[in-house]
Amino acid sequence: MKLLKIALLTGVLSSAVVTHAQTATNVRFESMDISSLTNHAASGNHHAQFFLAKRLQKGEGIAKDASKAAYWYTRAAEKNIAPAQLNLGIMYLRGEGVKADMATGRAWLERAANLGDNRASYALAMIDEQQQRLVDAYKWYDLSTRDGMLDDTVKDRAKAKVSQLALNLSSSEIESAKRSANAWFQNQ
Repeated sequence: MKLLKIALLTGVLSSAVVTHAQTATNVRFESMDISSLTNHAASGNHHAQFFLAKRLQKGEGIAKDASKAAYWYTRAAEKNIAPAQLNLGIMYLRGEGVKADMATGRAWLERAANLGDNRASYALAMIDEQQQRLVDAYKWYDLSTRDGMLDDTVKDRAKAKVSQLALNLSSSEIESAKRSANAWFQNQ
């Protein structure tokens, strides 16, 4: 039940769940026919793997197949494609195409956050907030607001969440969260 609640929380990121890779090859792979896309993915092109996974997850031009989507997201995620890591992490949280696994989902989200994807750090913050780990949630929300992060809409939402959480934390807890966020950010 706890896992289900957390998975439902990630629905806030539904616009990010099937997100686009931020590459110069977007148009080519996004519009490529399934047969060619599958061939590119099978030959190891991680951008093609991401876009094939995205289409399998959504059922665009091919039968919807969450387990195959998870397979291809995994291939791309292993090559440090942050949107694939984000989507795969959320699939693990939801149990979509894979067995629900909080630890694995969280690990993929942390890898995406390490690459500067603030949608992933926002999802981590939501998980920690749901589990009443407010100092950790503050840290992840704070990281979601940093310069250089991918999504400005998420930055704005995270700023609002930082302000809300600050009302429930002591000044020493806020300082601890900020120190933890700064240390995390500097180690990237």
